[in-house]
Amino acid sequence: MTWIYVIIAIVILMQVGIFIMSHRIRKREKEDNVLLKYNINSRQRAWQLLADPDVSDDDKVKIREYYDAE
Repeated sequence: MTWIYVIIAIVILMQVGIFIMSHRIRKREKEDNVLLKYNINSRQRAWQLLADPDVSDDDKVKIREYYDAE
């Protein structure tokens, strides 16, 4: 009976570990991707962000590439 509890505990710990790792991966992906970071879904939104002084210069370069490509 104790083996069942051990197996259940291991499975629960694995589920929690998978959840935490997937959350970290999504967070890192969102930080790297300017389209997700600033919720850019149109050229108009990209143009507004290019005029925004709060957006970093590195992000503006990536936004400009997206704006010119579309």
